[in-house]
Amino acid sequence: MTAVLSLYGDEVFSSTDLNRRSGEVLNSARNRPVTISRNGEQFALLRREQAAALFQSVTGLKGAMALAIAVVCSAQNEPIPLEFEWSKALDLQDRRTMCREVLEASLKASIGEIDWPDVDNLIHEWRETGLVSESGVLDLALQSAEEHVRLTAPSPGNGDGERETGETGI
Repeated sequence: MTAVLSLYGDEVFSSTDLNRRSGEVLNSARNRPVTISRNGEQFALLRREQAAALFQSVTGLKGAMALAIAVVCSAQNEPIPLEFEWSKALDLQDRRTMCREVLEASLKASIGEIDWPDVDNLIHEWRETGLVSESGVLDLALQSAEEHVRLTAPSPGNGDGERETGETGI
């Protein structure tokens, strides 16, 4: 039986074709996915790397979409999943910016311009920003009552950290 093109644009082979002409079927699958049809069921045959890339894309898109939904829910004062609680520490403009950046990065990853770990790293950076904001550590540092103490340049000494007067440079 000769391979035919399916609705999905791939070649369709019968299970008999796979059995009798496995080399030809596998050569076709090397270039693009093929469909193997048997008893009314259809199976996809593709390279392992293609299957891994598809799985990684679905996983990456799932994470980006879950984050985007959480941002929309938090903006509407609706409950959000616990894993995205940190996003509530960001102001509305930051949440919008984060959402745009993550969706843009996801689009780039889906067409191969960047890798999915880059999207994960971007989400991680925003999460760290949210956690720092939530902790208040940065606010405390910026509102510190102590003024910055200007350090003076050390004067030439004997090289062991002491000035000529005998004072330490610390």
